[in-house]
Amino acid sequence: MSTELKVRRAPWLAFLTSACLAGLSAATANAQSPNTEPAGIVIPIPVSHANASPPLDPLPRTRARTKAPPRVHSKAPPKVEYSSLPSNDRITDPVTTGSLPDASALGTKTLSGFASLVAKGAITLRASAPTNCLPGNLREVVADVASRFGAVSVESTHRSSGRNWRAGGARRSLHLSCRAIDFRVKARARGVMAYLRGRPEVGGLKIYRNGIIHIDNGERRSW
Repeated sequence: MSTELKVRRAPWLAFLTSACLAGLSAATANAQSPNTEPAGIVIPIPVSHANASPPLDPLPRTRARTKAPPRVHSKAPPKVEYSSLPSNDRITDPVTTGSLPDASALGTKTLSGFASLVAKGAITLRASAPTNCLPGNLREVVADVASRFGAVSVESTHRSSGRNWRAGGARRSLHLSCRAIDFRVKARARGVMAYLRGRPEVGGLKIYRNGIIHIDNGERRSW
């Protein structure tokens, strides 16, 4: 080994030698004083306890509520019904179109038996004899009489108290409440009266000397 290399390593050797001596002196001092704290760096090691309860959260956590999308109720489409119409080649076939309504009769209003006979002239009404206030069953009886025995002329229906007094009507006549009809018929009175006796709708029944027949829907009676 050259002299130059020895000169360069001399300081390093001196440093290592002093460090070793310092460590030996510190170990000897620690051994002599047992109450002294050990020299060097102390690293704390955490100790885990198995039964320890987890720390409490100082602030309760609230779960964020997500808004559910609105429910869409699907409605079933209405059932569509179509009329079965004949094809073009059968539109003029009477067998096919016989069940279809007549276009000329669509705008015609069907009248009742009484109104129909009035429109045809089989029943004539005096201007002073209203019929809209009459019970429907009495009007149908008069209509049946006109159909069976011929033309009927309605002479009296509703009366005021003064007119009823002038006509010689009873004090409690059903003409006052439009529940009685006086009419004429061009037929034998015996057959007409027999027919009216068999109608349950007729209560009071009478034929006057002048041929006028009275019917009402009161109690069953004759005078």
